[in-house]
Amino acid sequence: MAPSAQSPKVAGQATRHPALVMLRGALIAALVVGVNAAAVSTVAAGLAGLWGALLGLLMVVVFSGAGLLALHLSRRTSPTMQLAVAMASYTGRIAIFGALLAIALSSDSLAKHVNLTVLGLCALVVVMGWMAGEIWAWSRLRVPIYDLDRDVTS
Repeated sequence: MAPSAQSPKVAGQATRHPALVMLRGALIAALVVGVNAAAVSTVAAGLAGLWGALLGLLMVVVFSGAGLLALHLSRRTSPTMQLAVAMASYTGRIAIFGALLAIALSSDSLAKHVNLTVLGLCALVVVMGWMAGEIWAWSRLRVPIYDLDRDVTS
């Protein structure tokens, strides 16, 4: 057996980028749930239902993915700074989401082409799928309970 260029997965090896692993798990789950919701919405509400489901899926993926991406980018900072980044990221995403929601609800052309009820229902279903995927991925992370980077002194 020839040696590989990549290091093999060793039992007990710590996960290098936990936020990216959680992002991947959540994204897969959200896409599976979102595509199924879009299919059901298309059958139930036609083309407007399809656009509503796809817009709901996009909103959840961008909103939730931005938070995990912000945590990944701040991974080398102190825990206090990571908490500040997480809180600022969440506050900013809520503000942007609220502004977009206000624009969407006042837009007549959006209401004409997109079923807003389907958008809301699909967004809720995709959020549940996202959370399930994120929790599933988190439960399989290998995070050491001690610092592996420091030398052991006796």
